[in-house]
Amino acid sequence: MQLAHEDLMLLLNGLYELGEESFSVVHPAEEIGELLRIDLGDATESTVSITTGAVTYEDALDEIERTYGRTVRRELPNEAAYVKAVTASRLVDIQNREEVNKVISRYGYQDLQEGHPPRYAGFDTNLLPWRMHEVLGIDPERHTTSGGRAPVNGYALLEGVDTELSISYRYGKNAMPATALADAFGPEYERLAGQPTEDNRETRLGLREYRRLRETRPHDIVSTGTGDTDIIDGCAEYYADKPTGVILFSNDYGFVDEARSRKVPAVHVDFSIDFPRRVTGKWDQIATLLYGLAVIFGVLILPRATLYGVWEGKSERNWKREEIDIDTRSEKLATILERDKPIVEAHAARQ
Repeated sequence: MQLAHEDLMLLLNGLYELGEESFSVVHPAEEIGELLRIDLGDATESTVSITTGAVTYEDALDEIERTYGRTVRRELPNEAAYVKAVTASRLVDIQNREEVNKVISRYGYQDLQEGHPPRYAGFDTNLLPWRMHEVLGIDPERHTTSGGRAPVNGYALLEGVDTELSISYRYGKNAMPATALADAFGPEYERLAGQPTEDNRETRLGLREYRRLRETRPHDIVSTGTGDTDIIDGCAEYYADKPTGVILFSNDYGFVDEARSRKVPAVHVDFSIDFPRRVTGKWDQIATLLYGLAVIFGVLILPRATLYGVWEGKSERNWKREEIDIDTRSEKLATILERDKPIVEAHAARQ
C-alpha cells in the first residue's frame, strides 16, 4: 500500500490502535540497527529517543566501508544528511536560529500596504531537500502576523538550482545493482532496482520542494547558470532592476560570502553536528521524520510494517504525491489502513 507523506498519520494511528505505542525504527543493516525509538503519547507531545546519534552512525558507516567498500557506504546517507533529515521534521532546530532570525527581521517583514517592495527567499541547492520554508518559519501562508506582515512574501526560484536538482543516477543503469546493496544490507534492498541512488534521492526531495513552491506560492523564476558564482550573479542581475528583493539562504559559507560581496542579502543556515538524544513533538512531525528517513535510507523497519521510501516502479506521480510504499507484515495493520485510507482520501477530495 502506498501512503502519501500527509497520510502517514494513518500508520501511526494504526500502530497505536494495535498497542504499538512505543516502537523502534530500525535500519536493516546489522552495523546500524535501531536508529530511534518513538513513544506515541499525546498527539501534541510524543517522544522520540534517538538511539543512534550522528557520531555513532558515522562509526557504523566506517564499519560498513571496511566490510563492503566505499561504493556501498556511499549508498547510505552520510551523518550530515541524517542530521538534516531529522531537522527537516522540526523535531530539532538549526544551530544558529538567532542569527537567521536577525537577518530575516532586518530584510523581511515588509509592509506592503505602505508600499515596501516584497522580499522573496531563495534557497541554495544544499538546503532545498530539507523543507527550509517550514524549518525557518518563513512561509507567508503559515507565518503572516496579525498585522499582515510576513517574514518573506514568496520565493526566488533559481533555475541553476533546479538544474542541479534534476540530475538522476539509478541503480542497475548507471550505478551499482540493487542486488549488491541487498547482499550488504538485506533482501529488502532488492526493491530499489531502477530507482535513484542515495544522493539523488536527496536531490529528489529538493526538486519536489522546488516544484511545490513554484506551484503553490508567489515566486520569481530567476534565470541563472549552475554553480555558486553563476547562481549568485544571475540573482544579483535579476533583482538589480526588479520591484522585489531577495534573501538567499545556504549551508555553504562560501556561497554566503560571495553573495554578500555582490550586495545580495544572504545568511548561512547552520545544522548541528549531532542532535539531542531525546526530543518531543507532534505526530505530524513524526510522520515527516519517517517520510524523510524512509526516502534517504531507502528502507526502514517498524513493527508490523516495512517502509520503502523508494521501490521498483516508483513513478513521477509517486514522487509528486510524496508517497512511500508500506509492506504491512501484519494482517491487522493492513485491515486498519485499508479501512481508514478511503475516509482520508474522500475528505481530502472535498477540500
